Amino acid sequence: MTVTNDEIMSEVQTVKNQLDNQHHVWKRAENVAKHFDVSVGTVKNWKRQKLIQGYKHDNTVIYDVLAIQRDLFQVQN
Repeated sequence: MTVTNDEIMSEVQTVKNQLDNQHHVWKRAENVAKHFDVSVGTVKNWKRQKLIQGYKHDNTVIYDVLAIQRDLFQVQN
């Protein structure tokens, strides 16, 4: 079965719209790393490069996982 580029882009756009309509999911760097199957160092590197935004909550930095998904995996038309 052959899938066209337009069909793939349509499906990706649908997923993007679903992500845009979800509520915030806050996680610490360790849990963000597990969620994306990367190291904690990678998460901290993303923050240093300003690819993602960390937020201070008491003495802990937390991240919005859904915002990370939107920011890192944007659909370019």
